[in-house]
Amino acid sequence: MTDSADFSDSATIGKGITMFFEDDLKRLVSREGADDEHFFVAPHWHEEHDEIMSILEGKLKITVGSEVRICTPETGDCFIPRRVPHSLEAFKFVPVVFTERTNPSRLSKNKELFFRNLFVTPGALTGSLGFLQTMLVFYHGDLYPTFPIHLAWLEKAFVTFIGGYVAPLLGHRVAYKSLEDVKKLR
Repeated sequence: MTDSADFSDSATIGKGITMFFEDDLKRLVSREGADDEHFFVAPHWHEEHDEIMSILEGKLKITVGSEVRICTPETGDCFIPRRVPHSLEAFKFVPVVFTERTNPSRLSKNKELFFRNLFVTPGALTGSLGFLQTMLVFYHGDLYPTFPIHLAWLEKAFVTFIGGYVAPLLGHRVAYKSLEDVKKLR
């Protein structure tokens, strides 16, 4: 497995799960040990960017629309088009290392900012971050949860109303407005 000491910039997002920021890539390492949190990203979609996942070690289940893909280093990149609901899930007890990049690549810094705001508070992966704070980060980060009946306009309106209006009205703020804010704190 890749050692976190190999990278200078990382965020722990759960027990046994670490994200590393490497230029335009986000590298995620999930040990998937017996005492580790299980890596799962619920169905969601993005309006402004595509995602490209590359599995470096292990395997990852990626659901794109209604198609379930089991991705490994041998299967090559997994392209996830914008506006298509998708989810990610590791396999229990199978360590996985993968990278994520965005298309267009100019949005990769926005994606890094999204992850930094999401993971600045422990509990983001387990859902204990708090509903309003999560919706605020989603609003600023081009992420929309997929409802059981996928209606993109309703999902976008939901995030816009809760994350763009209600959360700020109740005092919630993103931790970082830009990557310059992140650098100031290092």
